[in-house]
Amino acid sequence: MSDPISRAVGAARGLLRRQRDRRPWLDHLVHAGGHYNRVQGDLLASGVTYYVFLALFPVLLLVAAIAGLVLRGNPLLEDQLVSGIRDAVPGSTGRQLAEQAGSAIDRATTFGLIGLAGFFLVGLGAMDKLRVGMDVVWRGRPDPPDFLSDRLKDLGGLFGLGAAAAISIGLTTGATAASSALLDLLGLDEVPGYFLLTGGVAIALALVGDTLVFLWLLKGVPENPFGVRRLLPGAVFGAVGLELLKLAGTWYLSLIGDNVTAQTLGGFVGLIVWINVVVRFAFYTASWTATIPAIEHAHTLVPHGPAGPTPLPEVALVDERPARPSAVRVALGLLGVGAVLGAAGTRLLSRRRRAAVPDGAAADAGPHPDRPGGPRPG
Repeated sequence: MSDPISRAVGAARGLLRRQRDRRPWLDHLVHAGGHYNRVQGDLLASGVTYYVFLALFPVLLLVAAIAGLVLRGNPLLEDQLVSGIRDAVPGSTGRQLAEQAGSAIDRATTFGLIGLAGFFLVGLGAMDKLRVGMDVVWRGRPDPPDFLSDRLKDLGGLFGLGAAAAISIGLTTGATAASSALLDLLGLDEVPGYFLLTGGVAIALALVGDTLVFLWLLKGVPENPFGVRRLLPGAVFGAVGLELLKLAGTWYLSLIGDNVTAQTLGGFVGLIVWINVVVRFAFYTASWTATIPAIEHAHTLVPHGPAGPTPLPEVALVDERPARPSAVRVALGLLGVGAVLGAAGTRLLSRRRRAAVPDGAAADAGPHPDRPGGPRPG
């Protein structure tokens, strides 16, 4: 009798197999999860998480320094910025970040240079881990290391990702504010369900911005041979999942921020966990995109397979064999050889016959009746 746990596991596997056969979308999710595990996506995400968490501090210093240079002489807007940082990140983490931002605004130039240097140093490390991870997801292995070429790729990827994120944020905040102002101008702000309309516009624009970010992650960061049209479903999949993770992350940070036992390190731990989850989802999105049937079975370079063999250099082949005779010459030669062999065989056979007949027997036999000169019948 089998173990109850083994029976339960077997029943669960059979149920999953039947559901995968019925639902292609579920089969695709499970197949992408298998590919994610084969390339060790969790390990790849851990390296990116480390650098992204470290990059948050120079980024905040840089943003605060730029804001300090812009808002210098306007204390009201400066207080609004610090309050916004405190409200955006709940708990003790938000308070500490707000204090650091206030100090950075007071010493904008110094903190700006430090933040810029730290951003490039840590940001290039994060992009290097992200690029290597995406190469492993798409091709099964990273490219051979090249310090100068890799740093240039990471720098371009960092600027591209920053530009995509800036466009996403600007599109979301700007369009949302514009739509709210337009509705207020038209006097529709008091209409029931007004918040649903503005919230829907904000979510739609956030999805568009996140789609741009994931398109850059799938196309710009790795050397991907596929076009934007084939990668667009994966980018939309990543954008929808990222918005769900944002909602879950906001709830999680607010939950641990109100906990007394998590006041000291809970905010930072929660932030690290949320970053790691987002990075894991980014690699899973790449795996989901790489296992789309139109991409997985394409006749171009297989994205997650081993590289093909290096083609040999073209060498001019020289035929050193002598020229072959024509068919007519071969036929005539064979006929000549056959005639010579036939004549030699006939002569040899006649000699053997004459050697086999004794000379006395030939003399006693007399003339043959059928030979000329023989006796004729009466």
